[in-house]
Amino acid sequence: MPRVSAPVYSLNGGEVGDEALSRLDLERLQFAGSLYSNLLPRVIGSMTLRPGLEYITDIDFGDVELLEYNYSGGSALIPILSNLEMRVVKDEALVTRASVSTTIQNGAFDSFVGWTDASTGSASATVSSGDLVLTGTTQDRASAKQTISVALADQGVEHAVRFNVERGPLKVRLGSTTGDDDLINESVLDDGIHSIAFTPTTSNIYIELFNDQAREVRVISCVIDTAGVMVIPTPWTSDDLADNIVRYRQNKDVLYVASGVYQQREIQRRGDTSWGVQRYKVDDGPFVTSDGTISLDPSVFTGNGTLTASRGYFEAGMIGRLFRLFQSGQTVNESFTSDPAEGAHIRVSGVGSARTFAWSISGTWSGTVTLQVATDDGSGNPGAWTDLFSRTSNDSGNYTDGDDNVVKFFRFQVGSGEHTSGTMVTSLVYSGGSQTGVLRVTAYTSPTSVDVEVLTRLFSLNATFEWDHSVWSDFDGWPAAVDVFGGRIYWSLSDMIYGSVPDAFKSFDDEVEGNSAPISRSINASSQRGILWLLGLQRLIAGTDASEVSIKASSFDEPLTGDSWFPVDASTRGCANLRAVKADKDGIFVQASGTGAFRMAPDQSGFDYSSSDLMAMHEEICDGSPIVDVAVQRKPDTVVWFILANGEARALTYEPAENVIAWSRVVTDGLFKAVAAVRGAGQDSVYFAVLRNGAQRLERLAKLSECRGGAINCLADGFKRFTGAATTTFSVPHLNGKQVMVWSNGEAIHNQENLYTVTGNQVVLATAKTNVVIGLPYTGKWQSTKLAYGAANGSALFHKKRVSQLGLGLTKTMLDGLRVGNSFTNLKRLTMTKGDKPIPAGYLFDNFDADMMSISSDWDTDSRICLEARAPYPFTASSLVMDVKTNG
Repeated sequence: MPRVSAPVYSLNGGEVGDEALSRLDLERLQFAGSLYSNLLPRVIGSMTLRPGLEYITDIDFGDVELLEYNYSGGSALIPILSNLEMRVVKDEALVTRASVSTTIQNGAFDSFVGWTDASTGSASATVSSGDLVLTGTTQDRASAKQTISVALADQGVEHAVRFNVERGPLKVRLGSTTGDDDLINESVLDDGIHSIAFTPTTSNIYIELFNDQAREVRVISCVIDTAGVMVIPTPWTSDDLADNIVRYRQNKDVLYVASGVYQQREIQRRGDTSWGVQRYKVDDGPFVTSDGTISLDPSVFTGNGTLTASRGYFEAGMIGRLFRLFQSGQTVNESFTSDPAEGAHIRVSGVGSARTFAWSISGTWSGTVTLQVATDDGSGNPGAWTDLFSRTSNDSGNYTDGDDNVVKFFRFQVGSGEHTSGTMVTSLVYSGGSQTGVLRVTAYTSPTSVDVEVLTRLFSLNATFEWDHSVWSDFDGWPAAVDVFGGRIYWSLSDMIYGSVPDAFKSFDDEVEGNSAPISRSINASSQRGILWLLGLQRLIAGTDASEVSIKASSFDEPLTGDSWFPVDASTRGCANLRAVKADKDGIFVQASGTGAFRMAPDQSGFDYSSSDLMAMHEEICDGSPIVDVAVQRKPDTVVWFILANGEARALTYEPAENVIAWSRVVTDGLFKAVAAVRGAGQDSVYFAVLRNGAQRLERLAKLSECRGGAINCLADGFKRFTGAATTTFSVPHLNGKQVMVWSNGEAIHNQENLYTVTGNQVVLATAKTNVVIGLPYTGKWQSTKLAYGAANGSALFHKKRVSQLGLGLTKTMLDGLRVGNSFTNLKRLTMTKGDKPIPAGYLFDNFDADMMSISSDWDTDSRICLEARAPYPFTASSLVMDVKTNG
């Protein structure tokens, strides 16, 4: 009867499917198991009872999406999207506003009472139709100010101002003295809702809302935020979140968000408790050319006006669309009310009379106005300015420049100390040359007329057939995916990708040339749904429902540009409508079926990417349930977390360089709904939305270092920790009616054999305790693969065999929770001695190394080893040795 001791030095092979259990030719199979449930494979080679889940707060808002905001400031910040709303968790609580008596008079702008118009020159601040309207000019600032009283009891208490901006950009500042910004630094807010926190320390504070652009800024409200949880409105509905349409990428303090349905958004952090959601607006493209059959006629050079089409063209969905007009001739009108000030310029070229322009100065004023000239600096821009002539009273005339074929620029200027009073109205009119201006549609009037704001000054009010329009709007569609790669932000619409000017995430100016020019290129994908996600690895990868496209330059070290753009299918798996995630040079995505996970990694040549199946050894690891969310934890091991539609989770311990691609199941007394992994010191924080005990909770995976049997031992689900003074009564309302375990100062007061039922939202102990952890039980289960050891003819497959003895290598383990057997219906607790004395209950082994123990006397062709580790007792297995006997 053959007998062999079979060592398994590593237990990090993960779970493999039944169809792979006989693959004796695969070295990794001996490290795998047919079941890993709540046992996490570690890259180093061990497997450990997974950490518990700590209750953070209730998030019972329906369908939610947890956004990953990586922040080095020490706090863990989790923006949470729900139906048309966003909340933010900071550390262990939702960001909440205090109740204060401070108010901003007429903050809803029912009237202008309480505000002071501090505008300069021709600019103005007024209230119209319930909005604060700040109308700036090319030379003057529109400003509204108010002094706010703060009661003594509210001083030193955090407040927040909620700004509802209808049309930005609005500039704001708040200070302890007039004109100061020590409470809210001068900030630029665009269309959206912003809740910005501050803490006043004086009886009066001073707020200013202002606009220094030559157009209207409109503000719906500016109020002290109401008490309670901070809630920021968003455009995304529960259905949108359930459909996984939200894609986002963080850059510094901003999350850039695309969805394919709504205009892109920026989720902005201005402090740990200061957040806002605003529209992502671009003023210079990207553009496409019109067919030239319709003329467009603007009504204003600057500011706000109308745009008229020669025949029916406009639609309501074009609000927000940009129009770029190409016009002949140049007219510049400027009004100066202060000094120093500089007007816009005209560009003069040609010969002889073609270099003549008209100029005029009018109005009621006192001071000095100067006409200046500059030559081209070689890049198409004015060089140094010099004075031509000055006037101290109204005048007009024509000026002819005598330098034929030399490009020159002319402007009016008022020097420092040269404006005494009044408004100096100046004009430059030149019939030659051409310029472009950009307008944004702000309202729809009819098929032939829309309201517009001028973003880039117009130089003519004549109708033109030459114009472009932007590629994004409600009418044209919005980008569905976003990524930041190579210093650019990339947006995708259908199979087109648009890359910004490098390091200028809001510029798509196609007048920029060379390698810095913006990108507007197709990937030529044979897909009906277009690009579903973008992922910046060593190459920019675009995922569609038909293929995964690698966008190549000539080499890895060459920047991606519009001229160096070569998209190729790196694989043809097809993608589900779910974000892809990255781990170093690798990308991980869910296949179009929704139940397969694949890896995008550099191929053997290192010059391109190819895909491989992460479920090759276990096709049914998801049990046929679609994957609905995914996140990557990087520390202490790289673990990819998958949330399934059936409410379970799967963990993939992922370290290809160490040949570790190991699956395990994660289950709990509840349903997993969403996941997010946030970078942190020592260990990343992994957050789950869990539907538990009738409500949805936010729970955080405990650190491994907290799950080693110490005074605080976090091996429980939905747990809450209590580290204050010793007491007998502990409040756990989120677990009311549930049976829980209780741990205190290194021992289990209540374990799975002695659970405590929470009654009246409380756990009451017989004696006062501190360092208490209270939570739900869970169990880790491991089952070996088919044992193929010990046969005389080379394989024990299809031979009856038994595992007579088992040796375990354990670290940081209490044997109280460990059960061993040849099946999960035939488990027994280990009875061990240390020396000649029994091991006491709750003894923590830093390292366990003992004689082999008897397991079973049963014979079977499919004899297995089964281990069960019961929380709250820590368990980590690093190796095992089996004494296998066969009958052949």
